[in-house]
Amino acid sequence: MICPKRTSELLDLHLAPFKDKDPAWEIGVSKIAGRGVVATRSLKRGEIIFRDSPLLIGLAAHEEDSLNACSVCLKMLPDTRFMCRQGCGLPVCSLCAKKKQHKSDCDLLKSWGPNEPDVANSVIIRLLCVARALNLSKEQRDLIYCLQANLDNNHRTEVRNAAKCFKNFPTDKKIIEIMNRTVAVLRTNGFDKTTDRTNDNQEFNYRALYPLFGVVNHDCIPNAYYTFEDKTNNMIVRAAVDIPEGFEVTTTYTKLFTGNIARHLFLKMKKSFTCKCSRCSDPTEKGAFISGLYCRDTNCTGLVVPEISGLPHPNWNCLECKQKSTHAQMMKSQDFASGAINAKANSNSLRTLVQYLNEKSDSFIPSSNYVVIDAKMSVLQRLQQGREDCSEELAHNTRLRYSRDITQLMDKLGLGDSLLRTHMEEMLRREEERRAKRLAEEAEKQRKLAELQAKAAEADKLLEVLEKEQAEQAEQDAKSGAVGTADPGTAPAPPPAATVELA
Repeated sequence: MICPKRTSELLDLHLAPFKDKDPAWEIGVSKIAGRGVVATRSLKRGEIIFRDSPLLIGLAAHEEDSLNACSVCLKMLPDTRFMCRQGCGLPVCSLCAKKKQHKSDCDLLKSWGPNEPDVANSVIIRLLCVARALNLSKEQRDLIYCLQANLDNNHRTEVRNAAKCFKNFPTDKKIIEIMNRTVAVLRTNGFDKTTDRTNDNQEFNYRALYPLFGVVNHDCIPNAYYTFEDKTNNMIVRAAVDIPEGFEVTTTYTKLFTGNIARHLFLKMKKSFTCKCSRCSDPTEKGAFISGLYCRDTNCTGLVVPEISGLPHPNWNCLECKQKSTHAQMMKSQDFASGAINAKANSNSLRTLVQYLNEKSDSFIPSSNYVVIDAKMSVLQRLQQGREDCSEELAHNTRLRYSRDITQLMDKLGLGDSLLRTHMEEMLRREEERRAKRLAEEAEKQRKLAELQAKAAEADKLLEVLEKEQAEQAEQDAKSGAVGTADPGTAPAPPPAATVELA
C-alpha cells in the first residue's frame, strides 16, 4: 500500500477541478484500519466535508438488469436499436455515439472483437467500467493502486469470463493485471448499485469508483453520509453529526437496521474485515435491541441477545433470567417471525399487514427487531405510492406511528443526519401538521357547534320567557274579561236621582 502522502498527492490531482483551496480533510493514520480521512478542522452537522468525482463509472449490468441504457450518459434508451452500429457491443444513444468517451470505448472493444456485437451482453457492458482503466493516465492508474484491494480467489473471475465474449481478448499480462486489480479495488471500495449496501444514503444504480471516498473507513454508527449530483454523478459527503478536529470521518458499508450477526457476516464476506466499533461491541446495540428476541422461557419477559464472540453462530443470552440458548434455537424463533410477517406482506393487502404489525406481531417478536423495522420501512414505501386498501385515517396514523418509531430507533443508535432521517422527519412533520390541522378543524367544528348549541339554548330560554309572558297575558286577559261581563238575570242598578233645590 502506497503511503498516505503519495495517496494525498494523487487525490489532489484527481480533485483539482473542485478547486478546494482549504480542504476540511486530510489522509492520516486511522485507528480503524491503516489510513483514513481525518477532519482538519471542527465540522458542524450538515457541513460539506468533501466532494468526489468518479474515477471510473459504468453500468452495473447485472443479469437481472435491463441493458438498454447508454454506456456513456447512462440514460435509458428505447427497447430496440440501441446498440452501437460500429460493432463494439455497447449500447449508446445517438448523441453520445459522437462523443470522445464513446470513441475511446468503441475503439478498445472493437479491437478485441466481440463475438456478437449486435446483441446486448451483460458481461461486456459490465466489463466496460473495468476496461476504462486501461485508458487512464499513469497518475490515475497509480491512484487505483493506492486503494485497498482484497485479492481473494474470485477477483480474476470477471476478466476470465469476459475473455470468452471476444475473439481477440488481450493476453498481455500487464493489461490483464491492470484489469484484475481494478476489479479487486471496485469490489473492495467501489459502488455496484447500493440496494444491498445501506439505507442511510442515496441509492446509486451504477458501478463506480470514487477514490477519496474509497479511503473513508467503515463504522456501524457513521458520522458522515453522502448524496450524488444527478447531472454529474459527483458525490457530496456531509457531516452527519458535529465532528471535532482530528477525528476520523466514517461511513457505513452495511444497512443500518440489521443486527450484529448479519452485519458481521456481510463485512467479513464482502469486505474481508471484522468491525469492532462501539455498536458491534455492545450486545444490545446501544439499547436499540435490533437483534433482540423474546426469551424461550415462557415465565420470563426478558429479551435475548447474541453474544459478542465474532463467531457466525454465537450463543444467545437472556438479559433477564440469564438463560443461554443456542444460535439454532433462536433462529427458529427468528425464522418463524420472518415467515409470519412476510406472509402478510405478500398477501396483497396492506391493511392486513399494518393491522398484523400493530396488533399481533409484538406477541412473538419485539417491535425493535430488524424484521419488524424492515416491514415498517416497506409499509412506508408502499404508502408513498398510494393508500392501497387502507383508509385515509389508517394510512395517516401508520405514517405518523412508523416514522416516529424509526426516528426514535435512530436516536437510540446515536445516528445523526442522513437522507433516511430527513425523509422520516419530513414525513413525521407532515403527518403531525396534518393531524394538527385536522384537530384544529375538528376543534373549530366543535366551537361552532357549541356556539350553535349556546344560541339554541338562548333561543329556548327566550322562547320559554315569551311563552310564559304570553301565558301570563292570556291569564290577565281572561280575568279582565270575567270582570267586565254582566249577569244576564240581573238588571243594572239605576243611577241615583238628581236632587232639585226649590226656590
